Amino acid sequence: MNDQQDPPEQKATEQPQQTEAAVPEPEPVAAPKAMEPEATAETIEAEAEAPPAQEETEQPEVPPQVSAGQAEAEEAPAEHCCGVRMHGLLWCGRPIHHASAGVDERPVCLMHSKDSAKSDEEFQREFERILAEAGDGVADFTGFVFPSVPRLDRKFSARCIFHRAKFTQGVIFYKATFTQDADFREARFTQDANFNGATFTQAAEFGRAKFTQAAYFFEAAFTQVADFSKATFTKDAEFGRATFTQDAYFLEAAFTQAVGFMWATFTQDANFGRAKFAQAADFIGATFTQSAHFNRAEFSKDASFSGATFTKEADFFGAAFAGPTYFAHAVFTGPARFAPFSIGGEEEARPCEFRDRVRFENARFQDYADFREAVFGKSGNSTAQPVFSLARFEKPERVTFYKTWLGQTLFVNCDVSKLSFSDVEWGRDGERVRLYEETVALKGEAAEALRPPERSRNEPDCHLIAETYHQLKNNYDSRGDPWTANDFHYGEMEMRRRSSRWPCVGLTALYKYASQYGLSMARPLAWLAGVLLLFTLLYPVAGLRPRTQPVQPAPQVKPITYWNLPEATGWVPGPVCLLRHSAMTTLAVASLQREAAYYEPAYGLGRFLGILELAFTSTLAALFILAVRRQFKRGGD
Repeated sequence: MNDQQDPPEQKATEQPQQTEAAVPEPEPVAAPKAMEPEATAETIEAEAEAPPAQEETEQPEVPPQVSAGQAEAEEAPAEHCCGVRMHGLLWCGRPIHHASAGVDERPVCLMHSKDSAKSDEEFQREFERILAEAGDGVADFTGFVFPSVPRLDRKFSARCIFHRAKFTQGVIFYKATFTQDADFREARFTQDANFNGATFTQAAEFGRAKFTQAAYFFEAAFTQVADFSKATFTKDAEFGRATFTQDAYFLEAAFTQAVGFMWATFTQDANFGRAKFAQAADFIGATFTQSAHFNRAEFSKDASFSGATFTKEADFFGAAFAGPTYFAHAVFTGPARFAPFSIGGEEEARPCEFRDRVRFENARFQDYADFREAVFGKSGNSTAQPVFSLARFEKPERVTFYKTWLGQTLFVNCDVSKLSFSDVEWGRDGERVRLYEETVALKGEAAEALRPPERSRNEPDCHLIAETYHQLKNNYDSRGDPWTANDFHYGEMEMRRRSSRWPCVGLTALYKYASQYGLSMARPLAWLAGVLLLFTLLYPVAGLRPRTQPVQPAPQVKPITYWNLPEATGWVPGPVCLLRHSAMTTLAVASLQREAAYYEPAYGLGRFLGILELAFTSTLAALFILAVRRQFKRGGD
């Protein structure tokens, strides 16, 4: 089922014809010329789309599924009788009520008159008579205008037709029971409508109904199909703890004020496709046993699905969330889809969009989760902060983030090592990737897990951030993308450096200075060149002796130094000869090729410098080789 599937309206409208088949039809006669022309399907559709103020002056017409040819075959009432069409093409036929001029557009009976001065007692007496005579048949109240606040908290054994009925002073169906179909299609509720605790044993049809004031369905029970397609709720609508045993349709319903489905239970499919929620929409603790469809639904304010359970598909294709959205502690047993919406190319695909913060912390995804092209705010939008902290993806290989901006997304305490990140955009700090965990404000509710222990530095918990970096590094390494993995490796090491006791002079800090955590090839080479130059200048201080000289040189044979220069060779002066011999000695020590030089460090300080040089040059050479390997390795190497 998707949001393009129409509710079973046709099926519901065919049932009255079967029920009325046993009622004797009057002999058809020609309608008098004084009667108005019959309505067509087009005029009725126009009436349904007209504003409520205009519809108040209209009278119920032929149901849309009835053709004009069928209507002409029915008997017309006498001129002194009400000419409003009722259910099953029957004329009302009640005596005309003499209302003041201009109250009714044409003469109608007491039940259809909008006269505020009409007798409530007579109206109620006629209402009770209809119910009593209907028994378990059909009680037809089509187009009735209820003058007062009727208390209808009773059991209705008949099939009740309130099609286009108008409740001008509110209505109370508190704990009412409808044992057969309840038809409130296109009904108008101009004051509060109280259906709290009501039970709809058969189909409940509220298609195109309009609730001008609050609508209460708290703990109502719908045991058959509940159809609120294109219904309009002008004030608050309350469906808390309501039970929908069969399919529930809210296709294109309009909620202009707050709506509550807290702890509601949808045993079969729930379809909110293209519904519009102008104010807060509350689905806290709601249970969707079968498919839940919110395709292209629009949430203009807060939308809360915290603690909701989605047993089958949870489809939010192309939904738009303009305000804060909450899925904290929600359970997605079946597929969860937050991807673009389109129908075979018939219309432009619209992504699922979160324009404000969205919280998925502690949510459980037990099956497929699709976040393809989901829009989590925009770059630089500080209010868009998707939070997946402590979220559990039980089938991580079936979770997809594709062409999505994740620059302000929190994944702390969430295992992301196996999720699929394809062509996504992460936040950056210069040329390196920077997770939002590093810069998020610690005072915010979303960063609660990152707050440092008391008496520590005013920084986030770097150990947790390093763990997230490590998981993402392994993720991209396993997918054969070492270049992106290198970015996360740098972030991991940076967090480990910042969390160490000596963040500026410790081993991790030296690792950064020497090779950018093993990612730079140029930096260890530059350091290596500097070390070789340094020891070339240091060896003459300690002294160089010929390599063939005994370890304990004779007093008369002195090592060459800055103060004891070797003899000039041809045109090469003594100082240049000293530095040349020192450079060759430095290269010989670094390469472990002692025979490559005529001189070696003198005993004592010179030998110590040789050991120190070998340690530095070996480390830098290893860092260079590591950087080469990291730059050119492939996933799985």
